[in-house]
Amino acid sequence: MNLKKLFFVLAFFSSKAFSIVVGNPSDPALYLDNLFASKISLKASYLYNNIYKQEYKNNLRLKATSDITIKIFASIITFNLFNRLDLYAILGKANYKFLDVDDALFFKDDGFAWGTGLKLILFKTDKIDFSFDAKYFSTKQKTNFFILENLVYTLNGSFRHHLEELQGSFAISYKTQFLIPYIGATFLYTLDTDFFPYSRIIPKPLVRILSRENTLAIFETADLTPKKYFGSVLGMSIINKQRKITLNLETRLIDQNAFAFVGTIRF
Repeated sequence: MNLKKLFFVLAFFSSKAFSIVVGNPSDPALYLDNLFASKISLKASYLYNNIYKQEYKNNLRLKATSDITIKIFASIITFNLFNRLDLYAILGKANYKFLDVDDALFFKDDGFAWGTGLKLILFKTDKIDFSFDAKYFSTKQKTNFFILENLVYTLNGSFRHHLEELQGSFAISYKTQFLIPYIGATFLYTLDTDFFPYSRIIPKPLVRILSRENTLAIFETADLTPKKYFGSVLGMSIINKQRKITLNLETRLIDQNAFAFVGTIRF
């Protein structure tokens, strides 16, 4: 086999890249009336999450940095207990794009995405809520082509990768009649053991051949870690007069540049 071009992608993804929406810390206690009883309720939400820039460094301790963008479209079903604890499931799709200094790796198709989590109010007054949120999020992606140096290369064989993420956050909110602003801190947790999945991306296979007409290229994959592990969140929820519908607007900074919209109906 004659290789006219040899190309190594020494850095790939880490699931730490894919922080998802934090949400309002007052969410578990926004409503008093519900469908089942005074202590149990359900709510359904639609999420749009857009991380439009986040920087990474590769795990080989080189100085090269890369950017990634990701979009998530998902439904969230939440089971509330005692107006203090939310247990929720996330089901939807995700797509993302990896940008290097001279090259870009595009993932063409949306991949199935899912997650689960909880939000617990730790401290509560008439106006102020302070809560902790923890979630697990995962998606599997595949692609059929790369774009390298503005040229399209076809993959000789399938290529998939599995994203896993563990995210936590603390946030505080101030409640008014119709607007509930909040601010908080986020962190991405990694536990690298044989008994617990840690935040990571697993590319399969590790080495792949690309082709463009008579030109061939080899690439290898490896993990990337974010340059910053902790971030901040700033958001606001708008609640209707009947206190059944909310629209949440959120932005996340420092560790990434991102925004999210969440529309919720309470039953």
